[in-house]
Amino acid sequence: MKVLQLSNKIPYPEKDGGALATNAITEGLLQAGVEVKLLAMNTKKHFIDLESIPKKFRSDRQLEAITMDTSVKPINALVALLAGRSYNVSRFKSEKFGKKLAEILQKEKFDIIHLEGLYLAPYINLIRKNSKAPIVLRGHNVEWKIWHKLAKEEKSGLKKQYLLTLSKQLKDYEENVVNHFDGIATITHRDLNYFKRTGCKAPMINIPFGMDISKYTPKESKHPHSLFFIGALDWLPNVQGLDWFLTTIWGDIHARYPHIKFHVAGRKMPESIRKGVYKGVVFHGEVEDAKTFMQEYNIMIVPLLAGGGMRVKIIEGMAMAKPIVTTRMGIEGIECNIGKDVLVKDKPVDFCEAVCSALEDLNLAANIGKNGRILVESEYDVKKISHNLIGFYKDRMKDKSQNPA
Repeated sequence: MKVLQLSNKIPYPEKDGGALATNAITEGLLQAGVEVKLLAMNTKKHFIDLESIPKKFRSDRQLEAITMDTSVKPINALVALLAGRSYNVSRFKSEKFGKKLAEILQKEKFDIIHLEGLYLAPYINLIRKNSKAPIVLRGHNVEWKIWHKLAKEEKSGLKKQYLLTLSKQLKDYEENVVNHFDGIATITHRDLNYFKRTGCKAPMINIPFGMDISKYTPKESKHPHSLFFIGALDWLPNVQGLDWFLTTIWGDIHARYPHIKFHVAGRKMPESIRKGVYKGVVFHGEVEDAKTFMQEYNIMIVPLLAGGGMRVKIIEGMAMAKPIVTTRMGIEGIECNIGKDVLVKDKPVDFCEAVCSALEDLNLAANIGKNGRILVESEYDVKKISHNLIGFYKDRMKDKSQNPA
């Protein structure tokens, strides 16, 4: 089997959920003997020099990348807003990327065209013109819901209204375009059921995030009485959630335990957070190795108020046997037992108490971590997940051969 995988960013280095989720699919397919070619957008926001990527990573994926600027431009955003088009999507439409995609499809034959996320959907028609292969969407999130939840939490009236408009336009686009795919592989059962409820007729399967467990070795933390956060801080839900924790919860925790440190890591940390005066908080910026950072500290804080899909960093934390305190939004899409595999609270006072209970009772924290590791081993093994995805591919290929139109 030969798969063309399209991504709206180069999934390297593996320092955010999107890169981890994309690479999990690729690695699983490669391990199963599938030939994969990856065409990615090398965006201004996530730009990376191709020569800095390991040769094996590039050769295994037959990686090609097109340099693009997908940054927000106010005039273009206003034009899209007035025209009723989703600016979230149109930013990823590129003549240069389309030309390279067409060139590849005309030169090579693929069994499956695999799109990593909704923002590759503008290329469906181009793919249809140049290939007879089924097109499968990897649904990382129900995208419009992320923007809607961000709008609900926004305090500025003008910005709130703009975010609500963006989410409505994205919702209209998403609910229409899903029926143009030959198959959809969601990352959570919740997303799959949502698409069904809203009229999606395309065949669907739930393919959760999978990982190679052997790459995650739990180690005893050097600082058992410590908290940490790690996540991409150019992603608005992470910024919003971290700000919520720092401004409404951390002060109470630090007042109770002045010796406790809260370690924060993440690329492109906003000035509003980095320059904040928070006693006991250590800002690390972007760390070289996420696994090493996670091994160093003990209790993982995932304070999400908005988002979608699955929080890959939580699965990573569980694989490292880290006790995790998060919100219901944080564990959406993760099949786990609250109170056994993870601590979950939504109100600031309850979240604070959950963190404090883990700090005071290290046996409780250790058991939560061990249970999380067991869960990942049983439910999120990449080999099992890849087998299911390949079976789904084969069914879509069979459908296409029987109904070539």
